[in-house]
Amino acid sequence: MELSFPYDSVDISSDNSLLVILDQTQLPAKEVFLQLNEENEIFDAIYTLKVRGAPAIGIAAAFGLCVIMNREKSLNVNSFKTRTLEVISRLNSSRPTAVNLSWALMRMKKKVLSLLEFPDRTTDELLKCMFEEANAIKAEDVEMCGSISEYGLTLLKPGMGVLTHCNAGHLAVSRLGTALGPVYLAKDAGYNIRVYADETRPLLQGSRLTAFELMKYGIDVTLICDNMAYSVMDKGWIDIVFTGCDRIAKNGDVANKIGTAGLAVIAKNMGIPFYILGPSSSIDDNCICGDDIIIEERPSYEVTDLMFKSSVAPRGVKVYNPAFDITRSENITGIITEKGIYKYPYNF
Repeated sequence: MELSFPYDSVDISSDNSLLVILDQTQLPAKEVFLQLNEENEIFDAIYTLKVRGAPAIGIAAAFGLCVIMNREKSLNVNSFKTRTLEVISRLNSSRPTAVNLSWALMRMKKKVLSLLEFPDRTTDELLKCMFEEANAIKAEDVEMCGSISEYGLTLLKPGMGVLTHCNAGHLAVSRLGTALGPVYLAKDAGYNIRVYADETRPLLQGSRLTAFELMKYGIDVTLICDNMAYSVMDKGWIDIVFTGCDRIAKNGDVANKIGTAGLAVIAKNMGIPFYILGPSSSIDDNCICGDDIIIEERPSYEVTDLMFKSSVAPRGVKVYNPAFDITRSENITGIITEKGIYKYPYNF
């Protein structure tokens, strides 16, 4: 199953020397691709959300590690190992909540260490295997997103209204999407799905990214402010809610973009099905429940200044800016991974 998108939001150059990302901070005004190979700029690209979306972050980190170490292939094997572990640790600290980042980097670490169990390895051999592993991570994500989308499509019917939050589409993954993947398949099947996209304060991923990519694919999308979700549900315009996820605990609690938990409560009270869609790599076996998930808190200027020509708040006001919240498993109708549709109670 392939849909025609003009580009992937995260990729690697044909000569394996550059991480190539679509700078999502410049959307929707312009599509600018960055070519990166330095540790500081790759760390910055992840931290400042130039590349974002849990699966895309993991892929970017894996490719980023490879291109960084490609510049240091003249090191001897021991020094190369030490430097690789340093870079993995640094990149892993850039975004603490999205588990795909640490999942991909730990997979790369495991690969390197397993290779070093054999004597007489060269840095060229290590690099070759690292690039192969990073490419495998992306290829597997493409396949997982396809399967997630096909399972999600089984829940849609022609003419349905879908509410989504943040951005979990083509821009947030390797290709296609998680929460928006079924919508793309429904479009190609002639379902005429209507999407209502929360703007998603404070970084406006819904208005800048979700509305942008859906319009580009010719999908009927209506942008709403976050606090309008109840109103559109109350009018009967919403038949189902699809959102992505950044981390899933073993009991089915989910960390996703701030505002997701409130949507789940409203949807439950309104009798509207609420589904989380994400790859199984987002399931964290080390998290028993949502209380174990570290919630990233981001700078205050994102709330007061970042998206505005001038500050919309008095200087010096205290700001609380968590990037994510925890949606409790009992408020989630189902969690869709590439392995199927899971229903409450969850036990991953």
